[in-house]
Amino acid sequence: MAKIVVTATHGTDDPSRATLAFLAAKAARENGDEAVLFLMNEAVMLARKGVGKHVQGIGLAPFQDVLEAVQALGVEMLVCKPCAEARGIAEEELIEGARFAGMYDLTKLAAEGTVISF
Repeated sequence: MAKIVVTATHGTDDPSRATLAFLAAKAARENGDEAVLFLMNEAVMLARKGVGKHVQGIGLAPFQDVLEAVQALGVEMLVCKPCAEARGIAEEELIEGARFAGMYDLTKLAAEGTVISF
């Protein structure tokens, strides 16, 4: 089993790219690999409760459906704490399965697995 770390930097600013990051994590998990999503920059908005309902990539499944599948599969979702705080997101506003993390966590994960960036 491999460890796949998917870094996402886009959220509501680029719904297609945002959805693709979550689809990659979903596919990794469905392939039997360990999958971790690390949300940075605008992608942290996707971890705020209620935002996912309003995200729709071009020609892709609704983001909310993909998000729910990722949650059901138990994909770990790490949210860049400084990025979230800069956008006014408090930890209690995070969706189920998401938690704050930092660059130390990301670099540790990167050393342990394969990183895919969106």
